Amino acid sequence: MPVDPRLQKAIATPKIQMHAGELVRLALAALDDLKRLDEGLYERFVASRETHEDASAKTEGLRKLWDATFAGLKELLYFIQMLEGEHAAKDQDPAKDTPPADDASFDFGELEGGGAQQGHGELDFAALDVGDLLSGLGEEKTEGDTEKWARVIDKVLSIEYGLRSQQTEGRQRMENALEAGELNQVLGLLDDTCSSASEGVHALISMVFETFVPDVNPATVVPGYLTSLGRALLVRRGLAELAATLTPLNDVLQREESSRHGEVLSQIRDTLRQFVGSVVCRAMRPADRWQMVEFDRELQTQPPSVARLTSEGLVKYLDSLGSINQREVLLVHDQRAIEQMRESIANARQLVDISPRTAAEMMERAYQAAQRLRGRHPATDQLVIQLERVGPTSPTPARPSDFLERLEAVLAASG
Repeated sequence: MPVDPRLQKAIATPKIQMHAGELVRLALAALDDLKRLDEGLYERFVASRETHEDASAKTEGLRKLWDATFAGLKELLYFIQMLEGEHAAKDQDPAKDTPPADDASFDFGELEGGGAQQGHGELDFAALDVGDLLSGLGEEKTEGDTEKWARVIDKVLSIEYGLRSQQTEGRQRMENALEAGELNQVLGLLDDTCSSASEGVHALISMVFETFVPDVNPATVVPGYLTSLGRALLVRRGLAELAATLTPLNDVLQREESSRHGEVLSQIRDTLRQFVGSVVCRAMRPADRWQMVEFDRELQTQPPSVARLTSEGLVKYLDSLGSINQREVLLVHDQRAIEQMRESIANARQLVDISPRTAAEMMERAYQAAQRLRGRHPATDQLVIQLERVGPTSPTPARPSDFLERLEAVLAASG
């Protein structure tokens, strides 16, 4: 997998350039392996429901799926251990910090004697804040490649320790679940471990680029990457929009008066078919995604009398998926968004008459925070939708004081 040439150009020291390039290359390859789990895990989940493999075959298949998913990560962690061995050797012999003038003959095999050492500090990827990891990087404009690389290595070792500990614990938990015959628990563990590992690997890539090429947005290096928070927000909003569309249609379908049943059932079928083919459905957890596909299959083939019952079950199932709001990553996110709204609205209220422009900026900040809460609760969603209709960029913008009152209503409902 090619490394962004902007990174190579930013590093003048050949040996560090090679190390950094290989680190990013292996990290991108690890992300690629982790990304493949989405389909592999879903297919395995479906197979566990639809086939009658014997227990030993299912167990072996899940072990193979784990090994394939984390193969790239395993190689990345091994390479970081080699870097750690060299880093420790340099600390003992500072003279080695200066690389030779011609380093073209460098071979990664030379690092094999470094040995694996324990990392420095455990990292909780469930609460990972890339901003914290990147804090302080790139502040010293006069630093050379060696100093920058030393700081990157210190951060990388923290990430490596967290990833390795997570892998060891996850594998043990998987073996325990397999021994107990809890196959669905293994599938959930795979999904959670993969998501958390992706966070750590992405943070590593971001750190390298932030250090050596601070002007490059890491999102352009790993296009299409979604953090666990990004996936949760995408799914939450998508499910909320689906429920808002299907619920009134289902209400009509459940009425005794049947003149519109055919029309409404067709709309429900089309809406669900589009959803199961969307990026939102692919981002859902395997069990939930499988259930949505099952609803789609049933609705497409059932006669109207049976489809009415299936539609009612679908709407109730969507309501149960509101439990996504209890995921820790969303609880933390929502609390921060609400606090940002509260602070921005308070500042805007004080400045609306003194400095209208600054007040407008504060209201825009509060509005963006409110948008990030979409899907959290139907009542809040309705208030946010009303905000969109009278926002500054809408054809009929509200007066600043009225817009501020609407923002305060969203905040009150969110609290």
